[in-house]
Amino acid sequence: MIRKKLTLLMVCLSILLPLCSFAGEGTLIMYYSKTGKTRIVAEELKVLIPDARLVEIKSQVGMLKAVFWHQLFSRNACNEPISVDLEKYDRIILCSPIWLQKISSPMRTIINTVPLKGKQVELFVVCAGHFGEGGQSKLKKQLAAKEITMQSLCIIKSGGKTDEEIRQQVQEQFENAHQETNK
Repeated sequence: MIRKKLTLLMVCLSILLPLCSFAGEGTLIMYYSKTGKTRIVAEELKVLIPDARLVEIKSQVGMLKAVFWHQLFSRNACNEPISVDLEKYDRIILCSPIWLQKISSPMRTIINTVPLKGKQVELFVVCAGHFGEGGQSKLKKQLAAKEITMQSLCIIKSGGKTDEEIRQQVQEQFENAHQETNK
């Protein structure tokens, strides 16, 4: 009797385990941070989602060139290559600063070049001041043009805030976004 149960268990495992390799591993957090504020956000998200993978987007573009050239003319940045197999992840969280009411050029490059269609995408954007309705609308249109479905948009205001205050905002925004999603 035990032998039959073990055999049945082995057969079930031999069928189910290969199927698990096609399922997403969970959450990928990709972030770009020039001043370190967005890094704080991404690291706090990693604390809230311990099984998530954290990947930094690196770009060699200088701040003046990024803000004035890339932002004014919506140019992509020259990011360093990232080695991430997106097929392994069901949920993608993008963390980026806001420059001139637009998502940073390194993150815009990710949105424009990385296949995110069909993924659950959440955005955490960090701004020193205000990210207005116009900027949010443009961001939503940019994502829609790439057929990216945004699950949530969380705005973290970092101006004049301590690192701990930023972490607190992340916790509150994360909780609020997931309460909305679970309704």
